[in-house]
Amino acid sequence: MMRRLPVLVPLILLLSLLLSLLFGNPARADSPSLTARVYKVIVDAQTALQKKQLDSAQKMLEDHTGDTRNSPYDNAMLWHLLGYVYYEQGQLNKSADAFEKVFDYDIPVSLSNSNHKMLGQVYMARSQYREALPHLRRWLENETDNREEIHALIAHCYYEMKQYKSAVTHLETAIDGYQARRKTPRESWLNLLQASLAQMNDVEHRIRTIRMLLAWFPKKEYWLALASAYAQLEQMDKYLAILALAERKDLLNTDAQFVSLASVYFAEGAPQKTAQILEEGMQKGVVKRNIRNLRFLASAYTMAREYEKALVPLRAAAAQSKDGELDIMLGNALYQLARWEEASKALLTGLDKGELKQSTTAWLMLGQCQINLKQYDAAIAAFEQAALDEERSQQAQQWIQYARYEKERQEKLKLEADPS
Repeated sequence: MMRRLPVLVPLILLLSLLLSLLFGNPARADSPSLTARVYKVIVDAQTALQKKQLDSAQKMLEDHTGDTRNSPYDNAMLWHLLGYVYYEQGQLNKSADAFEKVFDYDIPVSLSNSNHKMLGQVYMARSQYREALPHLRRWLENETDNREEIHALIAHCYYEMKQYKSAVTHLETAIDGYQARRKTPRESWLNLLQASLAQMNDVEHRIRTIRMLLAWFPKKEYWLALASAYAQLEQMDKYLAILALAERKDLLNTDAQFVSLASVYFAEGAPQKTAQILEEGMQKGVVKRNIRNLRFLASAYTMAREYEKALVPLRAAAAQSKDGELDIMLGNALYQLARWEEASKALLTGLDKGELKQSTTAWLMLGQCQINLKQYDAAIAAFEQAALDEERSQQAQQWIQYARYEKERQEKLKLEADPS
């Protein structure tokens, strides 16, 4: 998420700036100066500002803005300071109007530069980015120090105007300038840069920027953003590696993040790791125990042939499901564990619920369970249901023959054991 850039200079810096403007430049004979009367007004207003007496400072200044005895420089300075007072009061419209009035007068470069600086930032505070740009550019032209901050403000305007390429150019200038002076670029600049690149769909450049963020500000959201960027490039090995690192660092904190990581492991043929991630998320209360996630967990255990572990999520999911698919999955797990009676019950429940994608397999499994329970008539009935499927009719008929054979064989054994 992009942070808002700071607006306007702190009060202490403004006051020191105004003090330097009050006396003009003594090295220049044509440098304007304030009349003694307005000088006293501005000093008194500054004192009120330092005491946070904004209303008092406002009244002092406003009472003298229309005085016909004022020099042009007097008026310019009065409106300049009023612009700041209005801003501090939250009166952004009046603040902008006051700073605009300063340009009605013939003013020195120092005051003009200060006024462009503040007016540009007031327009930004009003979300009037197009109006802010020319003032920020003029400030940049005349500024020799801290030019990186101005580039970042200009970039912010371009971003809000959806001119992302221009935003990137100014942000890179700001970041490169800081790095050249061995200073750490501001996190907000890097964030704005990667947000601009995301809008341009420049994924590779965005990845480089996110890596810079991680180098200086190693936060979990940047790890996850990096993983997402690699997923966009379909570099799933890197995506998986970063998500796995995030999991080890305990950075995953949403259902989607855990399930996404588990899905990649599942696709890569690592069902045990899939189950481990899902179980961890469920234990933390992050991964929801809904039908979808429980089924996913059960599928992972089934794929890993961990049928015993699959039973818990399958039972929970089947209890929530209106169709019979999960009951059939539960029946299959019990079948694999040779728990014939429990498997039969689960399979019958699934068949009774219906809405199955493939019921033939369920009937065949049910018949085999019944054979193992020596319930041959029930087994034959199940296989006859399976035989209704033309594609698997032959397989079902073979099982019917086997069930009849076993039934006859068991009856013979019983007679031999008890001929009476």
